[in-house]
Amino acid sequence: MTILYILVAIILFVFALWLLLLIPRRNFPGWEKLSAFHYAHRGLHDLERGIPENSMTAFRAAVEHGFGAELDVHLMADGNLAVVHDSKLDRLCGREERIEDLRLEDLKDYPLLGGDGETIPLLADVLEVFAGKTPLIVELKVERGNAAALTDATMKMLEQFPHLTYCIESFHPAVVMHLKEHYPNVIRGQ
Repeated sequence: MTILYILVAIILFVFALWLLLLIPRRNFPGWEKLSAFHYAHRGLHDLERGIPENSMTAFRAAVEHGFGAELDVHLMADGNLAVVHDSKLDRLCGREERIEDLRLEDLKDYPLLGGDGETIPLLADVLEVFAGKTPLIVELKVERGNAAALTDATMKMLEQFPHLTYCIESFHPAVVMHLKEHYPNVIRGQ
């Protein structure tokens, strides 16, 4: 029975420590700019009105209504950065391929379902919509162990937009660690 109590105590301690790690650093430079906005998850999308998630139309609508946006970024086979939530494209494009296997020239063949021919956007195109306007929460989607390459490519792209307010998040701890080590001034989260 003593071992059970010790095990429960250890689990509770680890859980409490994990909860402490989730507390945001509100004093981090730039936090106040991010916290001043409401965010449209995957853009201000409405499929019934022909506006798919993570589409250019959804992102323009977010900015027009004064919202920041959360978006999802994947590294494509040719090094381009695509803005799409799922790696597998069956739900959004009706195709079984994975975004990581595609190249820029392939995107024209992957219209977003319900989007009147609109295709998966590139990160650069989305950043132009938000630069100098409303902020972004950029979620990096790691596939096949590409955390460092995805993070570095995204940071290189973001550096081209000095008037953009953003933070980066990922469910993959390697992204957060890479950001901490190589880009310590970027607001990051998991």
